[in-house]
Order: sequence, then C-alpha cells, then structure tokens
Amino acid sequence: MDLPTAWNLDDKSTYLSVDSSGLRVNYEDLGKSSEIGAIRANHPIPPHCKLFYFEVDIIDEGKNKIIGIGFCEKEVDLNRMAGN
Repeated sequence: MDLPTAWNLDDKSTYLSVDSSGLRVNYEDLGKSSEIGAIRANHPIPPHCKLFYFEVDIIDEGKNKIIGIGFCEKEVDLNRMAGN
C-alpha cells in the first residue's frame, strides 16, 4: 500500500516550486494577487484508510494572508481554489 510521503513534483500548479526533498513548497509570487497555487501528494490516501494524519507548517502567510489546506479529487484544476 502506497501512502503519501511527499509532494508530487509533476502534479502542481505553475505558481509553486518544490524543494529537492519533496517536502517544502514555495509559492512563486508573480506580482498578481489572484493567482492560486495547489499541489497533490505523491500518492493518494487509500479509500480503506480510516484515519490519516498529516502536518503542515506555514512559514510565511503571504501578503494576502489567504491559505487553504484540504483534500481534492484528481480532476480538480490546480490553478483554481478547490470548490470554485
């Protein structure tokens, strides 16, 4: 069973960069306040997994102070806020 262990370097919005460990994500500010950055993990959480724990450390809240953390399906556009 493959569990999420890092960020997926190939499944992210164009406004994000990921360090070589695959654990740290940076938003690349292009001077536009409306750009969204989203990324998926390297593996999905298996549906039969009843409990899954993860942590996120916010190092910098950004100038707009808008951060969303959550789960999405594979079809979600990563250049838009989930749910929109």
